Amino acid sequence: MTVLSCSGAGFDAARTLARTRHGHGFFAQAVSSMPQADLCSELAAACAALDMRDLDPLFASPDDLTLAGHLASCLSAPAELSLRSAPDRGVRRLTDGAERVWLDTRFEAAHQLPNVPAGHPCGRLHGHGFGVRIEADAARATHASLVAAWQPLAARLEHRLLNDIAGLENPTSEVLAAWLFAELAVDGLVAVEVYETASAGSRFDGGRWTIWKTLRFEAARAFDIAGRYTGHSYLLRLRLSGDTLDAELGWLRDFGDVKRAFAPLYDALDHHLLDELPGLAATDCASLAAYLGGCFAMPSLTGVDVLQNEHDGALWRKDDACTR
Repeated sequence: MTVLSCSGAGFDAARTLARTRHGHGFFAQAVSSMPQADLCSELAAACAALDMRDLDPLFASPDDLTLAGHLASCLSAPAELSLRSAPDRGVRRLTDGAERVWLDTRFEAAHQLPNVPAGHPCGRLHGHGFGVRIEADAARATHASLVAAWQPLAARLEHRLLNDIAGLENPTSEVLAAWLFAELAVDGLVAVEVYETASAGSRFDGGRWTIWKTLRFEAARAFDIAGRYTGHSYLLRLRLSGDTLDAELGWLRDFGDVKRAFAPLYDALDHHLLDELPGLAATDCASLAAYLGGCFAMPSLTGVDVLQNEHDGALWRKDDACTR
């Protein structure tokens, strides 16, 4: 088991790529074993040094991977560094030096799950605006190649009843992620993520699924020895992983079951003073993530993310599970 810190920071800068000069609002996200306050401070300083700058004189080629590597090198401990250069695309540089490119896209479609118990809401015909993230080896794929690979699949999925498509007769998010992984003609494909809703989704990497359920809670905690208190609108993400899906239901676990199982712990967190939570040694995000990882005894649980805002917090991992 391990607990990692995460932090995010942005900067605005200009650069020239493919002989075109333009500007970006960049956003960097770092994950590291260093204390969260240190990571936050160092990443913010590294991004501030690039803010409102012309990147051309600073880098031989100011592409996304170069910038991600530079920001990672500014940190005092190894870190996974993700850099978003546009709303729908970015790169990820892992601590072992591996580099990834990713593309976010979406489609609108209908589906129903035919094998769920009677009365389950997903058994009714309904629809989603599905979010999709495609991630590939940066040595073998580019953002342009990901866009080209997605376009024919988008034409097959957009405004369709997914159940009518071969291989998607039981279109859970896990089945859909694996189907997309098989259908995408992407050299060096690493993983596909499917966001069925804003709070739930699944990732398939060719052999293993990870699903997540995101919750939010409001809580207070003691701030300092002077007796002051503070509070946060916390983001909590529960991650479960496995190598096989339920043969009939086609999922790793029902998202609703995850939420219901976590309900007693959620009720102890939401609109409470965290210092009064029995067994919690400290109220920082790292301590809270480790506490919840130890308390939530659900099979296949591999990760708990606790963030005090959209980007800053801690990630508890049961093993070497992906930080995504």
